Amino acid sequence: MSLLKYAKMPFSFQDGWDQISAVQPSVLKTFFLLVLPLSLLPPAMLLYAGGHHALAYRLDADIAHWLEMAQVFLAAELITVPLMGLVIKQVASTRHICADFKDTYRLAAITAVPLWLSSLGLIIPQMWPMIGVIVLGLGIAASVLYRGCYFVLKMRDPMDAQLLSCEAFAFGAMVWALLCGFVLLNLMN
Repeated sequence: MSLLKYAKMPFSFQDGWDQISAVQPSVLKTFFLLVLPLSLLPPAMLLYAGGHHALAYRLDADIAHWLEMAQVFLAAELITVPLMGLVIKQVASTRHICADFKDTYRLAAITAVPLWLSSLGLIIPQMWPMIGVIVLGLGIAASVLYRGCYFVLKMRDPMDAQLLSCEAFAFGAMVWALLCGFVLLNLMN
């Protein structure tokens, strides 16, 4: 899929999503081609920030501690994507929507892309602009989940898709915030 099509996904119910439905990769293929490579980006960016401008974020941990937190972050990311797929599937089933785990896992993986890319904000050696980039990634991920629920789960009413995506996103955002808070608190010591 082209990058341009992906860039349209947070703003369209059709563009990009039609290509997603045409290709039906297995969970393992989605993991190895999307989840694993992009999950490496945030830990790498944590290590970059820790080695180049940690003091700009008021964090004075040694690089070994940054490496430890990067490893924890990677493990948590790899656990969170299938967990989010299960949450989407469960929330859909409460609304009597039959969804295959393969589809909800793929939707969770696609939804995580803006979050993974927002870790590039750690290049910025100033705290507030970096936080702005990460919050922007969170907002785009919410939009991708909303549009994706509508298309992938074959919903007819955008309002139902919004409610379903809000329920699922509440869980995902909570886990994301807890993970970021855990890493931040550990790096402050």
